[in-house]
Amino acid sequence: MSSTKPIKPHIQSTKIDTLYPSYDVIVIGAGIAGLICAAFLAKSGKKALLIEQHFIPGGYCTSFKRKGFLFDAAVHHIGGCGKWSVVGRCFKMLGIEMDFYHLDPMDNLIFPTFSIEIPADLDEYLLRLQKRYPHEKDNIKWFFQDFIRLYRATFHNEKSQIIEKYKDMTYGMMLDHFFDDSELKMVLSGQWGYVGLAPSKASAIAMSQMMINYLKDGAFFPKGGTQEFANAIFRKFIDFGGHVMLSSKVKKILKKGPSVNGVKLNDDKEIHSSVVVSNIDARQTFYHLLNDENDVDAVYLKNIEGMKESCSFFLLYLGIGKGIDLNTLKRGFYLSGSNFDSIDSEWMYISVPTSICQALSPQNKQIISIVVYKKEEFYKNVTDWELLKQNIVSSTLERLESYLPDIKKHIEIIEVATPKTLERYTLNTNGAAYGWAVSVDQIWEQRLSPTTPISGLYLAGHWTRPGPGICAVVSSGWSVANLILKNWR
Repeated sequence: MSSTKPIKPHIQSTKIDTLYPSYDVIVIGAGIAGLICAAFLAKSGKKALLIEQHFIPGGYCTSFKRKGFLFDAAVHHIGGCGKWSVVGRCFKMLGIEMDFYHLDPMDNLIFPTFSIEIPADLDEYLLRLQKRYPHEKDNIKWFFQDFIRLYRATFHNEKSQIIEKYKDMTYGMMLDHFFDDSELKMVLSGQWGYVGLAPSKASAIAMSQMMINYLKDGAFFPKGGTQEFANAIFRKFIDFGGHVMLSSKVKKILKKGPSVNGVKLNDDKEIHSSVVVSNIDARQTFYHLLNDENDVDAVYLKNIEGMKESCSFFLLYLGIGKGIDLNTLKRGFYLSGSNFDSIDSEWMYISVPTSICQALSPQNKQIISIVVYKKEEFYKNVTDWELLKQNIVSSTLERLESYLPDIKKHIEIIEVATPKTLERYTLNTNGAAYGWAVSVDQIWEQRLSPTTPISGLYLAGHWTRPGPGICAVVSSGWSVANLILKNWR
């Protein structure tokens, strides 16, 4: 149900009795980019209102509880939380203190015939690869030199020679440029699930943005689970005087001439503002919230119409009872492809968050989280989602049992999310996990700009630049807030 009064969630620290009739800025969607953007604006003294259709903030970065087990919905670890990295610096600027577990190894890649451990140190990883593939030693060094330079150029939003060199290259083309060894290329592609697009289609720029954040200082897990990451930003926004409406849905973005003029809620209540930030699906923004065909430039709309959303996932959440040792179950990607040409085959990502933070489950019990990737054709025209869900559970548990014999006997709880589930909770088209797909024609300057043809309307999150992932959307929210403040000045 939509409400015209700010709702007091259990994590809210300040009571809000009434809404203002107008705000300096309204942020639609309390995903991480929306939270960060709203927090910086409130910190700068702006009257900010955050509106979220779900009853908790965080978007994909949320958790839910079942019989004492606390499951992370979709985010299983976060990059860039080091002191000098994107998230670390952002939290410092906002005055957010949070405890993280530093994950080392950063990841594991489990292929059908061998496995690779990825340390939480880029230099160490490079040395290990050179030792395993001595005939590619120099090429490995040169590849990572370019990979890091490419990341830095995109991070600083610079036009440069390195950008020009790779902006039209897929990640697969970049690997072919440096290497002949198929197995090495397969290893360097093993984490493509973090961008949601296989190397033959994923932009080299997108892969560098995602991977260097992880490789240079590892991955981090928030103490108490990923919901606590969102909660920490949410609390800070409230502390800065921000207003929040949870379980509330925006029906329409209002306009006055060529500029935004606020929003209309589902109950037809209007709240006015000359600045609106959309942290939701870009298609929802322009085809539903701006539903007058004269509201948006026709060329801009045609561009959005031609863009392709990212893949989605199936997620299994398992509550495991006593009596089984999960220490042999490595956290990482379990890939079914046996060579570089089949790297885009189905895979699953397994983590055991209770091995990091035992407080997530009842005493002596554990959690296994599994992300299952299937090619879009597998679920594109599904008519019986319940049957598909049962098939996914059956096949995934069978595969899990090949690594953990008798695991089925110890499962106390099974929860499943499908692309349809992700769409229902986030309103992302087809349950897109990463906004727009990170293909060459949808990354860097080809991705939607944070500014729009409508004056005062901004975009934040993984549908805009720089792209998907917690680091990227933190950067997006932060830069949009700075852009708004700059325009105010």
